[in-house]
Amino acid sequence: MRLLRPLAVAVVVALLGLLVWDMAQSDGSKVAKKVDAGQVVAAPKLVLPYHERDGVFDLAAQRGKVVVVNFWASWCQGCKKEAAALNAAARHWRNKGVVFVGVDVNDFRRAASRFVDRHDVGYTIVRDGPGSTLGKWGVTGLPETFFVDRKGRVVPPHVLAAATRAQLDEGIRRARRS
Repeated sequence: MRLLRPLAVAVVVALLGLLVWDMAQSDGSKVAKKVDAGQVVAAPKLVLPYHERDGVFDLAAQRGKVVVVNFWASWCQGCKKEAAALNAAARHWRNKGVVFVGVDVNDFRRAASRFVDRHDVGYTIVRDGPGSTLGKWGVTGLPETFFVDRKGRVVPPHVLAAATRAQLDEGIRRARRS
């Protein structure tokens, strides 16, 4: 049994390496690259099932609101580091036309549920178990955060690591102005 754990970890690490390589090669990575270059681009399609309830989240249905899209996983150290800032920002902006959605990727449902409970996540969480949305957005690591304006466009900044409260607030302000 003790030999299986290191083997399982090695397999997971290898698969994650392949995933990151695949995402880096994806044409979808142009979204993140363009946003990083200061451009505003149409948000990729994002329709995913809710994590712990029935139904699906559809980004297109959020038109008229600013949406903070955060890609994360329970095993991600940076995701744990930014959890408090995301929760605080989500609470602050909740009644001001801003929606937060956490996209749980490449993760086990039970582990994600434990993360949500442990960090008292109070905003919408959706599941993308296989990580099929990552390439469309150009995500190359976790966590990553994008800001979508009221017109459904991804606007700068694109946060490539654990987001701070100041980064979240600035991204939301910029999305509200565009």
